[in-house]
Amino acid sequence: MNEFKVLFKLSMKKRIKDSFLIGYGVTFPLMLISILGYMATNYYSKEGGITSYYYYSMVTIPFCTFLSSITLIYVAREESLNKCGERFIIAPISKVSIVLSKILPAAIAMSVYNLILLLICSLIFKVDYRGRLLEVYILLISLGFMASAFGTLIGLCSKDFMAIKNIVSTPILIMAMLGGSFFPIGSLGNVFEIISYISPLTWVNKGIFMMLNDNTMNIYMISLFIILGLGMIFTVAAVKCFKKEAFI
Repeated sequence: MNEFKVLFKLSMKKRIKDSFLIGYGVTFPLMLISILGYMATNYYSKEGGITSYYYYSMVTIPFCTFLSSITLIYVAREESLNKCGERFIIAPISKVSIVLSKILPAAIAMSVYNLILLLICSLIFKVDYRGRLLEVYILLISLGFMASAFGTLIGLCSKDFMAIKNIVSTPILIMAMLGGSFFPIGSLGNVFEIISYISPLTWVNKGIFMMLNDNTMNIYMISLFIILGLGMIFTVAAVKCFKKEAFI
């Protein structure tokens, strides 16, 4: 337990000021919301506070949170890249401590950035959370945990993780498109809408919109359990598949 505390504190200091996580968590989504919101200004009626900035705030933040898993692929193996992985092999540190000390600090850091982003969107873009800011934030925390676990799993359990890191962005972008992160997928017809349900971002985005606009929590709760379930599966898989020799 003591080794986990030491690793957690060390990793937390790195993640909270990680420029890549800050980019995915604040800078990049703000740019996307500003650009896409401006371009789609005339496509939304603005009735009930539903504006283009409202729509793209709700779909861009989950997308960028999931996309941050690419950074975690690198973070998972930063010791080997910095030529200090031998210390982990020699030290009496359990696999669980190593894996959790990478996933949890990253998830916490992303949660902090998400909260900052939600508040910025409320102040600058006048996004109305309809008194459901906490619920939206909880779902984003869960998504950040899933993204951290997914990125850590890929980084720890793949031999050529640098090559895989460049490939992972493609399926994430496809899932983002299916989830409506760039435009409402329903406009493409029923077939694409049915296919879109394979994307976790579809459940997240639908859960948020149905909670905020229709005041129904069913899809929200389903998406929350799906995201947390996937996060737990990725975490357990990372622990099971990880070998300390991978740091060499």
